[in-house]
Amino acid sequence: MSGKTEFKKLPTHSRPINYNLTLTPNLLDFTFKGQQVVTVEIIEPTNSLVLNSAELEIETAKFNDAEAEISFNEPEETVKLSFNSALPVGRGQLSLSFSGALNNRMKGFYRTVYTDSSTGAEVRCAVTQFAPTDARRCLPCWDEPELKATFDVTMLVDKDLIALSNMPEQSRSDISSGLVSVKFQQSPIMSTYLLAFAVGRFDYVEDFDSDNVLLRVYTPAGRREQGRFALDVARKTLPFYKDFFSVAYPLPKLDLVAVPDLAFGAMENWGLVTYRETALLVDTDNSSAATKERVALIVGHELAHQWFGNLVTMQWWTHLWLNEGFASWIQYLCVDQCYPEFDIWTRFVKSDLSRALVLDALDSSHPIEVPIGSPCEIDEIFDAISYCKGASVIRMLHEWLGQEAFRDGLSRYLDRHKYSNAQTEQLWKALEEASGQPVDFVMGTWTKQMGYPLISVSAKPADNDDGQQLELSISQERFQFGSNSSLAAWRVPIQVLTAEGVKINLLLTEKSAAVRVPKAAWVKLNPGFVGVYRTLYSEEMLTDLIAALQRGQLSQRDRFNLESDLFALFSAGRLSIVQLLQVVDAYKVEQFYTVWADLLDNLAATIQVLVDQLGLSQQWRSFVCQLCEPAFQRCGGWDAQPGDGHDVALLRAALIRALGLAGHPSVVAEARARFARHCSGECAIPADLRDSIYRTMLSNGGGPEFEAALDLMDKTDLQEEKDRIQRSLGSSRDPQLRQRVFQLVVSGDKVRLQDSIYVLGSVSSASLESRRATWRFIKCNWAWFQEKLRGQILLSRLVQQVCKNFCSSEDAEDIETFFQANPLPSAERNIKQALENARLNARVLAREGRNLENFLAKFDA
Repeated sequence: MSGKTEFKKLPTHSRPINYNLTLTPNLLDFTFKGQQVVTVEIIEPTNSLVLNSAELEIETAKFNDAEAEISFNEPEETVKLSFNSALPVGRGQLSLSFSGALNNRMKGFYRTVYTDSSTGAEVRCAVTQFAPTDARRCLPCWDEPELKATFDVTMLVDKDLIALSNMPEQSRSDISSGLVSVKFQQSPIMSTYLLAFAVGRFDYVEDFDSDNVLLRVYTPAGRREQGRFALDVARKTLPFYKDFFSVAYPLPKLDLVAVPDLAFGAMENWGLVTYRETALLVDTDNSSAATKERVALIVGHELAHQWFGNLVTMQWWTHLWLNEGFASWIQYLCVDQCYPEFDIWTRFVKSDLSRALVLDALDSSHPIEVPIGSPCEIDEIFDAISYCKGASVIRMLHEWLGQEAFRDGLSRYLDRHKYSNAQTEQLWKALEEASGQPVDFVMGTWTKQMGYPLISVSAKPADNDDGQQLELSISQERFQFGSNSSLAAWRVPIQVLTAEGVKINLLLTEKSAAVRVPKAAWVKLNPGFVGVYRTLYSEEMLTDLIAALQRGQLSQRDRFNLESDLFALFSAGRLSIVQLLQVVDAYKVEQFYTVWADLLDNLAATIQVLVDQLGLSQQWRSFVCQLCEPAFQRCGGWDAQPGDGHDVALLRAALIRALGLAGHPSVVAEARARFARHCSGECAIPADLRDSIYRTMLSNGGGPEFEAALDLMDKTDLQEEKDRIQRSLGSSRDPQLRQRVFQLVVSGDKVRLQDSIYVLGSVSSASLESRRATWRFIKCNWAWFQEKLRGQILLSRLVQQVCKNFCSSEDAEDIETFFQANPLPSAERNIKQALENARLNARVLAREGRNLENFLAKFDA
């Protein structure tokens, strides 16, 4: 772990009981002052107290009446308070006065600014982001998850501003100089990373849930109506979780706050949840169906944390997945209950399960549970393994145990550990008690080792049978895109489905097993794509499944599963490019959005990378056009038809985007006409189609289209619309316009820092030429990125966005050489993954390049 600061946990001779904290933020000079009296339990006699503190000035410190000598350890982010004599065992009062800056790095207690849509005036706010280890940038504290305490918070703020914290306001009183003192009710016992404040000018909408919990969604001034959809989600969600967990929401209020600048998508602070604007706000006329889905899921995710993470908290960051994996699973269960029209579980297999399987097939992956030895390693595990694989493993476990036993086990777990901390094994124990199944025996193989199995299956007539049964031979090995040399094995819940609808369950606990099923036209493993594994069928079984696909006999999720597995098998060298693209051709009859979306993403990530390297872009675009056009025609063309559902709206947009980026003549022409009418104000583009049309125009246009898009961006105050336009700008194929996008990022005038990495990611994904140009730009401006993103998770996300999908050993060596000269400890894993992907892509190109050339030769250049 070269270059990493090692974690040193705080001494165990003392722990906090209560923080009585008063903060005075100054939004004019972006500073704050603080005073606090901490009730401390001295467990063993000691002459010193060690707390976490970073970027704070501590003016005075005393324990009871004893003054402390103050010394800081900046690398370890601690402060040592030394006393002349030992502090006695028992409770005492630690009094501190301190000050700090409201930083511009979206961590700790920080500043954020927005423009009032009605007046055009700048509005300054102060908000918090304390997870994972940044409460120490606001107050000296015991900043570890297990060191819980209660909090009594008072804020001294301008009388015209709103002040919020975790608990409801208890009292408000005027003090001198136009300030008011806002005192909040005492919080329940909780970890420091869940403490939160927000100060500024906000509007809000409010409602009550069925238990009379006050719900409010706070928005920038003048935009309260954009909070109504999220309010409806929250109103439906809290009762769902109360029923599912058999535990009521424990606080009297819940605030959801749209924050202009936030490094994460959202943060689950207890009773005061913060969100990026795009994760919370929905505009009736200008938000897409995809945005409504996203907002519903993110609200559901953060509210699940109010129980799973806040009421019961992980003991240490090794168990982060307990928070994030569980919330990432149950958000779908909740949204499916509240908004069944979204068909959200099919979306799960793309957004979560597929992402996890792609990342976890790399040698540079990691187990769900990761020992944490350094603060920067916490940022590294906020990734698709902790979130998406964690959620997928929970989904598989839920299916295996059944909902009744699963809910009973969760209720036991929450009741047993409420207002405390827990480890993974304690959840397994509660689920074992409820289900009678060997949960720990099975699930340990999924959380403590990285990777997942490839299940190989073949079929033959069963011996000593009348011809009515098949014997399936099933075996497992680790699935990897590179070498398959691992000896790892899993205990795998497997379900088998036959054409007649017969389902057979087995638990594979060894390397191989045999199972009998009724003879059928086809047999499929992993129905519904619930199991966390890939399936390799024998040639005969795969042929039967493709025929079933063409006859429309496979469910939507099973069709998804089949193509997803085949793309993975191709990347691993177990399927040829010709075989793969022949199967892809069978998907022309597909009519559901999620299957198409995954198919198109897989084509872009797996094949287009090779196409760019080979210089076959025009032939590739012709292939994409002939693949997508029939499905687009089945959608009824451009405009929504009576009876169109949620899925059709999403599918139409996805196909227009694919055809537009591929340069389909009639699609480009229609997009140009609609874009012109939209820009002139004659006829607005429906929200669902804006991203598709913007990207079509920018990729097939030039300077006039670029300027028109910038003008649209300047005129809107909806961050969702700004994001759409910013990420479309990168579609331009003009090198000069690409440089304009780069300058927009570093100028900071139009692109917020939190969005810069995704704008650069959109440029990088446009083509190989754009990818290399983006990487050159980052290298040349590395000092700027380090200064602006120092200590943030966004810096590792930048590496993840831009360094992926290279396709040559030369590119890999360039990336490796750069980071050897410019170490980035918080992104070590991302860098390794980028290098591994580039070298894997180069191997695929060497293996399949000529075959791909021959396949595409029949498409006009």
